[in-house]
Amino acid sequence: MIFNKTINTGIYILLSLSFIMIEVNPNPSKAFFPTINEPNTQELKSTSIEIGKTAIQLIRLGQIEDATNLLKLAVQLNPDEEILWIGLADAQRRSNKNKEAIESLNYAIKLNPNKASSYFTKASIYINSKNPKSAIKLIKKGLSFNKKNERGYFQLGNAEIMLKNYNLALNAFKKAIKINPNFWQSINNEGLIFFELNQSKEAIKKFKLALKISKDAEPMLALAITLFATDNKSVKSINLAKNALILNPKYVSTEYQSEQLWGEKLQKAATILFKTKEMVKAVEEAQKNTQ
Repeated sequence: MIFNKTINTGIYILLSLSFIMIEVNPNPSKAFFPTINEPNTQELKSTSIEIGKTAIQLIRLGQIEDATNLLKLAVQLNPDEEILWIGLADAQRRSNKNKEAIESLNYAIKLNPNKASSYFTKASIYINSKNPKSAIKLIKKGLSFNKKNERGYFQLGNAEIMLKNYNLALNAFKKAIKINPNFWQSINNEGLIFFELNQSKEAIKKFKLALKISKDAEPMLALAITLFATDNKSVKSINLAKNALILNPKYVSTEYQSEQLWGEKLQKAATILFKTKEMVKAVEEAQKNTQ
């Protein structure tokens, strides 16, 4: 069930009422007093899971507040289901309620301390909060339960980038790619590191490979910048950069670049490229599209 309109308090009341079974007194000679039966444990668990599924759909629709409220109801009905706590944490994280999200994940981990995804999700919050050291501990804990999780190694590589431990980051990305050769995000981030290490040829190889797999704006723009820096205003680099900003105009912002873990050298090279006369209109249009 998908709610296309904003969920209101009335729906929560209806949901709550649906958990109560009412028996009508069959004797018409007596006053009508309904008998209210409390639902059994299995009914509560089943209902909570259905509510959780609805909340996930709401998250996909961008209705984060409504999803959060539903998931809070779900965990009240079924506090022993770690999936619901993980879902609640995800909704809370998306609305930047990091403290609450961590508390929810702590409940999930307490219920199932061997579930890798709980540690990875918690680590992502620490990465976004610029606390890579805490994130690394959690990621390694998660990987101890799931050594074949490419996204866990990708997270680990990102956290190491934040600490400028480039060799450790490259090692993590290589493990992710070994598990999934088409994991273009890890390939792309290898390129980011090689650019910071002044290994432009290696960076170009990585960006080209990532772009071949994904057609995404990030490797497209990173490749354009690297080509521009090495070929000195090549026509190809300008066209690539323009197309990348059309795909994702957010990359015109240095703040957004930092969020994507772009290094200082790549950001400086991007600034130089964006200031060229060939890029003026494309940059202005991208800035308009991000407002």
